[in-house]
Amino acid sequence: MSFLVAVVAVLAVLTVLNLLLSSAIIRLLNDQRRPAAPALPAVGTEIGSFEVTDAAGATITDGELDDALVAFLSPTCGPCQRIAGRLTEPTVAFVLDGGDRAKAVEYAAGLGPSVRVAFVGDRSPVSAAFAAGDVTPTLIRVRDKRIAAAGHDLDAVRPQHAR
Repeated sequence: MSFLVAVVAVLAVLTVLNLLLSSAIIRLLNDQRRPAAPALPAVGTEIGSFEVTDAAGATITDGELDDALVAFLSPTCGPCQRIAGRLTEPTVAFVLDGGDRAKAVEYAAGLGPSVRVAFVGDRSPVSAAFAAGDVTPTLIRVRDKRIAAAGHDLDAVRPQHAR
């Protein structure tokens, strides 16, 4: 009988160890699977030159963006949907159309009256000028042709956060 109790005790200890090791392996695998936070353009970086036509047919250039809020948005991006209704200050929004202009136009219509919209494709010269890549949402506060603040939400680029 004592032999049977010893076997059950050893099996119980081995089972607990197996559970602990399995949970540690699962935790490690989950950590490796999590995507890294997307990079933002560095504060102080000078924006490059660009020229793009907005939705109304007017030209937007880098020279017009002194002390401005710039947003890179996409109609298929969940966080972009939440930002859309909160853009109350004058903003230049570059909407990545992803090949579906109709969806981009519908999304842009909900951005609000203070937002000037230009539709751009993936890896556009505008994204390159800001070193913003194609990660949306990316919001950038521009001051004196330099990036004063950058973030993936509005709170990160409020004027009090800009240098």
